[in-house]
Amino acid sequence: MEPTITGKAPHRDTQITEDTPMATLNGRPVLTRRELADRYGLGITHLEKLYRERELNGHPEAAGTISRALVWCAADWHQWYERHTDTAALESRADLQSRTGVGLSTLALLWKDRGSNQHPEPEKTIGNTMYWNPETWDSWYEGYRANQQWRTDVDLSGNAEDLISLSEAARVLGMDPTSITKYPARPPKHWPTPAEETTTPKGFVKRKYRRGDIWTYAERRERGGGRPAAGTTKPDRRYPYDGDPRLDQARAAVKTNPETPAAQLAGRLAREHGGTAGTWSHIVRSAQQHPED
Repeated sequence: MEPTITGKAPHRDTQITEDTPMATLNGRPVLTRRELADRYGLGITHLEKLYRERELNGHPEAAGTISRALVWCAADWHQWYERHTDTAALESRADLQSRTGVGLSTLALLWKDRGSNQHPEPEKTIGNTMYWNPETWDSWYEGYRANQQWRTDVDLSGNAEDLISLSEAARVLGMDPTSITKYPARPPKHWPTPAEETTTPKGFVKRKYRRGDIWTYAERRERGGGRPAAGTTKPDRRYPYDGDPRLDQARAAVKTNPETPAAQLAGRLAREHGGTAGTWSHIVRSAQQHPED
């Protein structure tokens, strides 16, 4: 069908102009990916990624093509984008830091170690920014902190780039210096390598550590200085949500409805079992990738 030019689409005041005409397809105003990029201030690569992940994020299907370029219904795309970028009830890492006082570097480290600490997945990722449901995150963090009660109090004063001795590192960690004298020879998991090593004329090795590396170790260390106490270890997860009963619910839904888009299944599971569609979308994706144990 030959496209025609028509009027205006719903828009955000700062992103869509009122006087720019649009082509129509089947009587509806449509926009190409380039036009979406220009009107919404988004990168082409980002728009392509959003479309590739449409089963998870609900991105509308293309309405057709004009001159071999995919086009989308302007109104439908705008309504979806409004929902997709709505983070009013969510919190970014910066929001979590501002509200809880947990440092940004610690928050980043907790996310990096999610394979072992079960850190929740974000509800949304917009650009390079992740957003979490604060209730879900707070519940997880409360449990995480409860499991860390065995840790000593750490002295977080000073400059992260300072070089400190092994005995000073013990003081920073709130430990007796004699308890970590064997660490250089038998390092526990996550123990940092020295930033500086010198040998005295008598053959003694003196080691200096970055204070920031000692702080990182303090956050990542495990019971017993890196060797978990008997009966306290948890088996590594083989894939996201391994062992979570919700994964079995998602697997059953995927098996029963193999042609249903993941985003639709996630919404249905959220309504049936509670939680948010964002979290269920991650569980559904894991169920699709790992249909059986």
